[in-house]
Amino acid sequence: MAFATDNGEVIKAADHAAAIVEGRGKTVYVGSTKLITIRIPMHQAVQLQAMAQKSGKSRNATISTLLEVGMEEVRDRLDEATMTELLAIEQELFSDTQQLEG
Repeated sequence: MAFATDNGEVIKAADHAAAIVEGRGKTVYVGSTKLITIRIPMHQAVQLQAMAQKSGKSRNATISTLLEVGMEEVRDRLDEATMTELLAIEQELFSDTQQLEG
């Protein structure tokens, strides 16, 4: 996912995340959310907390930003057939979620 800066420049999610940690970027989350629980190695938990503190963002916002970066980087490396499959699975999961909420 790319982000547009205030001056209209389009940047990658990783550049946006780095700007947030350095205090040069901002984040606004809009839309519905889903609560999930994960376990991560202690060194990652420490790195995560440090990034959250440095950026002044919550741990949750930091995780969401970093997850977006990771997904963008992996998706950029997938072949077309895999991406097509992935998009179909995502659409099915999204439809299922909407039916449960509706």
